[in-house]
Amino acid sequence: MRPAPALAPDRPREDPGDGGAAPMARARRRGFFAAGGLPRFVLRRLLLFIPTAIGAGLLTFLLVKIIPGGPAYARLGEDATPEAIAVVEKQLGLDKPVVEQFFSWLGKAVTGDLGVSFQTGQPVSKLIGNALPVTLELVLLAIVGTIVIAVPLGVFAAKRADRRSGRWIRTVSGVGLAVPDFFLALVLISVFSVGLGLLPRLGYPRFTVDPADNLYHVILPVLPMILGGSAIVIRQVSAAMVDALASDHTRTARAMGLSERVVTWRYAFRAALPTVLNVVALLALGQLGVTLVLEKIFVLPGMGSALVNAIGVRDYTLILGIVLVYVLIALVVNLVVDIVSGLVNPANRGE
Repeated sequence: MRPAPALAPDRPREDPGDGGAAPMARARRRGFFAAGGLPRFVLRRLLLFIPTAIGAGLLTFLLVKIIPGGPAYARLGEDATPEAIAVVEKQLGLDKPVVEQFFSWLGKAVTGDLGVSFQTGQPVSKLIGNALPVTLELVLLAIVGTIVIAVPLGVFAAKRADRRSGRWIRTVSGVGLAVPDFFLALVLISVFSVGLGLLPRLGYPRFTVDPADNLYHVILPVLPMILGGSAIVIRQVSAAMVDALASDHTRTARAMGLSERVVTWRYAFRAALPTVLNVVALLALGQLGVTLVLEKIFVLPGMGSALVNAIGVRDYTLILGIVLVYVLIALVVNLVVDIVSGLVNPANRGE
């Protein structure tokens, strides 16, 4: 006669949406912090910054060198004599071999010295320091506005995927993807600035000088970024939430009698959150590119305007400095998103 199998001790009840994976998830999350897990992960990513920044600098340096003309021609004009061009190039150090020029710039950039502008003679770091807050303000306000508008609409569209309201939201967002930001900016200027006179078209008072007036002047430049970004985020959030709402752990939570609000935000949205974070990160980087056009349209003294102007006058040092800052911003944004995604869902941290 076989002895009766021993009863397993009672285990603590797990979250209905975990599917038995909660202990493993908690262990992995502890591993992310314990034994230097998080610092080691961050250190590896920071070490990758160096070759990435050097590669981006080298590529940009080679690209600006093949642009017809040069700083000397931009300074002296097309009618300048070869002798005068040679004198200016010698003054700027452009008569040296290309390899020597690049490593000279790189050696100074490593120490934080980005050189001086070929056109104005001012330190590049000072010019970037004046322009960077303008661009960062536009991007941050656009991201915050996009999240506030697009995430709830994306969740709403997912919960009503088979209804007219959900299809209508996805259709409108699809149309928004086809409208260029610069065209949307021109339409908004015509309506709110020229037609109604509600918002200013030009001007940028610094936030540190007059915060209220600053926000009033940046509403119009930020609106095209919010509307264009919302079209992307709504569709991505909606697609991620449709999958999350149909998953097993969400159905289990719903079957246990939890409210629909808890099921939607605690279970479904938590599962879709890593996707949402990645979409927002990509959007933030894309908005940096959008500022190149919008800052010129609204005459804002940001990084985009500075880069376009520097390209026009072949200001190599300023071009290299701005591109380097853009690359570093992209690397930092990706690092932060990877860390947050790892905290939300350790499986997404790439280990």
